[in-house]
Amino acid sequence: MTIPDLVAAPDPQQESFSALVHVEYQLRVLGLLCAAADERPDRFSTPGSLESWAGYCRKQSEKLGCTECRTDATKVADSIETVIVKEPQTSIRRVRNQVCHGGPIPDNVDRAVLYGAVSLNAERIVRIYEHGHVSVLRPYFYRMADGELAALHSFSGTAARYWPRRGEARDVTDSDVVDALKKLNFQRGDRLLDDFAQDIARDLKGFAERDSIYVLASPPEPIAVRWDRRSSDGPVPRVDRFIIGVDNARMWLTESGPKPYKAFLADVCNWPLLKRRLLEELEEQVTAEKRISRELFPNLQQRIPHVPTMVQFDDDYKGPHTDITITEACQEVTDGIHAYRGSTNLITLTGEAGAGKTHSLLQFARESLTAGGDLDPVAIYISSSRTSATSLDKLITERVAGTRILDREPVLALCRAGLAILVIDGFDEMLGFRSYDDPLSGLQPILDQLHNRGAVILSARASYSEARLWKSLTEHPAKASNHRLTTMKLQPWRRAELLKLADHLSSDTVTEEAPEIRQLLTTPFFCLAYIAWKQTDPSGDFLRFVVDTYLQRELSKLVDSQDAELFSQQDLSEIFCEVAEMTARSVAAEVAESDLVVAAEVALGRELDEKEQRRLVALCGMSAEWSEHELSFSFTHLAIAEHFLARQIVRVPFQQALALLSEVAISALCAQLIASMWSEMARDERLEALVAALQARVSAAQSTEECRPAMASLGELWARVHGTAENTRAVSRIMVDRLELNGSGTVTLDQAQVKHLVVGPGVTVRLTGSQIDQLDLSRTSGNPLLDDSHKYVGELFTQGGLATTPRQIRELLGLPEESVDENDIEAFFRDKIANSRAAIIVDRHYNPPDEDVRMKWTREHGDRWQAFAKRLVAEGKLIEERVNAAGPQKRRLRPTESFFEE
Repeated sequence: MTIPDLVAAPDPQQESFSALVHVEYQLRVLGLLCAAADERPDRFSTPGSLESWAGYCRKQSEKLGCTECRTDATKVADSIETVIVKEPQTSIRRVRNQVCHGGPIPDNVDRAVLYGAVSLNAERIVRIYEHGHVSVLRPYFYRMADGELAALHSFSGTAARYWPRRGEARDVTDSDVVDALKKLNFQRGDRLLDDFAQDIARDLKGFAERDSIYVLASPPEPIAVRWDRRSSDGPVPRVDRFIIGVDNARMWLTESGPKPYKAFLADVCNWPLLKRRLLEELEEQVTAEKRISRELFPNLQQRIPHVPTMVQFDDDYKGPHTDITITEACQEVTDGIHAYRGSTNLITLTGEAGAGKTHSLLQFARESLTAGGDLDPVAIYISSSRTSATSLDKLITERVAGTRILDREPVLALCRAGLAILVIDGFDEMLGFRSYDDPLSGLQPILDQLHNRGAVILSARASYSEARLWKSLTEHPAKASNHRLTTMKLQPWRRAELLKLADHLSSDTVTEEAPEIRQLLTTPFFCLAYIAWKQTDPSGDFLRFVVDTYLQRELSKLVDSQDAELFSQQDLSEIFCEVAEMTARSVAAEVAESDLVVAAEVALGRELDEKEQRRLVALCGMSAEWSEHELSFSFTHLAIAEHFLARQIVRVPFQQALALLSEVAISALCAQLIASMWSEMARDERLEALVAALQARVSAAQSTEECRPAMASLGELWARVHGTAENTRAVSRIMVDRLELNGSGTVTLDQAQVKHLVVGPGVTVRLTGSQIDQLDLSRTSGNPLLDDSHKYVGELFTQGGLATTPRQIRELLGLPEESVDENDIEAFFRDKIANSRAAIIVDRHYNPPDEDVRMKWTREHGDRWQAFAKRLVAEGKLIEERVNAAGPQKRRLRPTESFFEE
């Protein structure tokens, strides 16, 4: 495509409208060529009307380097006054304006004269160009990726739009082009009207016949749009007019008066019919979800109700909201869809598998489609599961194809206008389209086309997906794009939701749960599973029931062409056990596809054939993602991974289990599951032997650094075996987050690292060489600590209060105050000052702010700090610097050189 191609006359057989529109395009090309030939061209308008380009061509042609080219340019500019209708005499300009504002094309247009003028224009422009006045076409012209040359249409300051010979204008954000255009001398017209005109053309692309859209914006006249609406009965010609109303509102002019612009788009897409068809498509999704629930829980014959899940709704403007349901949070998104013009509201909804994301979003979409408001936004629900689409564009088109009204471009037009909210469920599953570590690349196509408007909700099971998206948007924002980032996190279910669900299902089986069950009842799925479990076999293990439910459902999918099972339930269980060990050893939540195959072959003791390998990647208990250049797999729920790791430790030989526990730090849940499984097998003595063997390995290690995983495993298992014993017991070198000591007797913790230690009544504790971050004695009375155990405690919580310093801890325990040498006190303060990483801020009495926990060391020795600081200031070893801050006057203490000389 070259300049001659751009200006060439259209086929004379085409309708007159094509030639009338092409005259304006020819003048634009000529004006840009004249500007490109001048180092400092006169100002021109972007966008510009037919008349403004004609005037510009006459003026700028004076700077061309030869008389012949100036003459040709002037004749092209004057061609708009060529008379093409004799009675009454009407020029090209007047006919074109009449037609583009909605009037009919006169029957008596002299087509020969019209096409003759257009052909002469083309010849003259080509002569000017080929005469060599222009050597570089950019940035006045731009060659698109497909090789097509396009002329500058408009420039916003951050992006340019170029108009090819055929089709709609296209956006260009090339930094070189944008920088070059910023240096040019533009005549800015009515930007609000021009931007509105461009948005109309963009929005109509999804509804109009190809190349049928012509937009005329010539203030003070309304914007006129002549276009052919696409329909099953063929093109429907339309002319619509628009204005900018009060408060810059975009309005559509109708016979009954002005209406909001979004009413125009609703009219174009047959809003009532569209909502009805979207609802029909949605009901198919709802039915599929119900079918899955019935398959998983066939004993729950009643209708599973909608119990709203609570959500934490967090954004930069409103702060975190708690105690708000997912329905209310989605309604806030709907209500605020127009509140933040100039940025796309991108909302991420996260929650683990079974948390109710799909159910909640389907409910939100259904309510939006059945609401009574005529132009209230609807949620267009897009699920990424069970799809063959390879891009987000294709996924959207695939999901709305059933409406026979929408595809991708109309969906985005409705989103830009605030008529629709795009809901993409299973965003992290969709990431396989591009890259698991670069989710923005998969979203970029629609974000660019939303042009800083509308709202998109993205649901994902993993917070990793959300974090990667936020990181990408923050560090690598899209050019000329702004995004208002918002997070919604589904909160764990509380007992109130479980009781509400049980009441709906007429279930009276909800009783006090054991701790290992209670900590799992945090999602709708597990709560449903719990009720089903209580109604069937409550004597068995709850998590095993859940896992077996997963596996039973999976068997129906893992069949060959003859409906024969490829794997048994035991096969699947052993495969998952191997995968759990593999992920635990690698300290990663996922494994590669090749590792999944290896785990399966180890578990089954044979090589998998091609058919088995192919079906293995569709396991129900695992989810597939793209990581780098291959698929990776992870368990859909952390509790499931912990269950299979515990099952693996229980089933393998003793020495293999000991080696695994020595190399992998197990969690409290995993330890509880191990203890529970061995209790069911009446093999408690093996668990005690394993704890003893772990203790021997830890004690024999040269340092704690080389046995930290074993210390963690020992701590969790020892807590299950000996935490509630009725005798004297001891343990050395354990590392555990929470340790509860109950029963009776004396417990000795040697070189232990415990974040939260809880001591029950009847237990006394001796600490040696340990580090206890927080000790909770609120369940007991008196002082159960033996000898000088209190020295190893960072914080103490008792029925009498909280202590955070050694002196306060002694007071709370009723111990006498230790006599401290004054020299030791001074050395203590000097050491803290010399090694303080934070500025030492005090008031005029040398007291630090109460809320500054970094300065709690100043309170260690009562009021001695104030006297010490005052003396060092007087001696010139500390200097005071004023601090500009609100409230009472504050000072910064800074040591001088003399401070360090002693």
